[in-house]
Amino acid sequence: MNVVYITCEITPYATTGGLGDVGGALPAALEELDVNVIRIMPMYRSVLEGDTPKSDTGIRLRVPVGLRSLQAEIWKADDDGPATYFVRKDEFFDRSQLYSLPERDYDDNYERFVFFQKAAVGLIDHFQFKADIVHANDWQTALIPYFLEHGIHGMGRGRGEQVVFTIHNLAFQGIFTDHEFPYSNLPYSCFSLEDLEFYGNLNCMKGALLRSDAVTTVSQKYAQEILTPEFGCGLEGVLARIADKLTGIVNGVDYSVWNPAHDPYLAKNYSASNLEGKAACKKALLKEMGLAEAVGKKQQQTPVIGMVSRLVDQKGLDLLAEALEEIMTHDVYFVLLGSGQQKYETLCREWAERWPEKFAVNIGYDTGLSHRVEAGADIFLMPSRFEPCGLNQLYSLKYGTIPLVHATGGLDDTIEAIHPDGKSGTGFKFESYTVSSLLAELDRALTLYRQPEAWRAVQLRGMKQDFSWGSSARKYKHLYQSLIEA
Repeated sequence: MNVVYITCEITPYATTGGLGDVGGALPAALEELDVNVIRIMPMYRSVLEGDTPKSDTGIRLRVPVGLRSLQAEIWKADDDGPATYFVRKDEFFDRSQLYSLPERDYDDNYERFVFFQKAAVGLIDHFQFKADIVHANDWQTALIPYFLEHGIHGMGRGRGEQVVFTIHNLAFQGIFTDHEFPYSNLPYSCFSLEDLEFYGNLNCMKGALLRSDAVTTVSQKYAQEILTPEFGCGLEGVLARIADKLTGIVNGVDYSVWNPAHDPYLAKNYSASNLEGKAACKKALLKEMGLAEAVGKKQQQTPVIGMVSRLVDQKGLDLLAEALEEIMTHDVYFVLLGSGQQKYETLCREWAERWPEKFAVNIGYDTGLSHRVEAGADIFLMPSRFEPCGLNQLYSLKYGTIPLVHATGGLDDTIEAIHPDGKSGTGFKFESYTVSSLLAELDRALTLYRQPEAWRAVQLRGMKQDFSWGSSARKYKHLYQSLIEA
């Protein structure tokens, strides 16, 4: 079985979070199941300047984008794992960020990712690679079914490949004005109510939902939630039409990367059989984040709340902003790593100034620090308004850091609520998206923290959970096989 996996992020080359982690781990897990996978992604500045070995293949492709004919350079990763090809066009991808500046998306995002998708299809044709499945991910690859069918010039190709499209986050649909449609070179018949047209605009995600052979999303509950007006982001009607080809497959964890027993980023390694190193990680985290007063006898008695997140409404920052004053009345430390909307970055800096001995923030993304927050925190907070899957709660379980989550999407699927007696469950969940519900669940967590034996029992239950990619990869392989045999 031959699969081409097309995505705009792959860890470790370039990532903003979960999408990249999936692009890094799922294809590798599929190869262990004897699936032949090649991956294609853009060559961002972070790829070009990164430490991972790569080389120029010498392949040059002419790619039409509207009236322009542009050249794509094809590079290849020189490392182990699935074959990974990069589409290089510095005009589009040699930028400080992948998709946006702090307060707005890049103005030419549609043009950039039309170019990338066409180059990916052009590369498949150049190799004459007999792909059984083309697996596309999120809006940046949502036009793949069209380019496979109509070709990169829009003159007809006729696809023999089956297309699987994965929704990682329905909130980002790739909506652009109708004036930008010509960049695609697709027939104008594709800009219709039955295809890409959406209230007068162009909606890339809508097209993928309608034209892919199977649509997946990254947890079972999210697959159900997006059929409702509350979570459907305006596409619930389209999703209802294709519900028979929609399925939820929960993301997995790459435990070769996320495992405190051999994590190179930690001050001291530890495991479920020996938790001693977690205290050292907590002490090191507080010191690194500038909470020097916390490093002492008291710090082991005071819980650390950790958070690694994009600083946006979806991730519950609006809820946190309302709740933090009350949270800071408790005997806790709060450590946050993330970046996002300017208003929240500013708020976080203000919080650090207001509570300098209890609250610390690092604005940005730091891979090593994200691991150290997971290891050094006692409670990991994920108050997301909605969450297609989430991975940090799964990392937290492995690191003996108890998640506190809003019961939505993948958070609800993967975290079992802790029973009041603490004898079952793996995390704390609040049902309604309100400050009072969040604070009530935090009170439960702090109460249990003061019962060391019960707390340790919950930690150990979480650390023994298995969310490795093997199970999810088998479900994807079964889906691929069913499409091939249909």
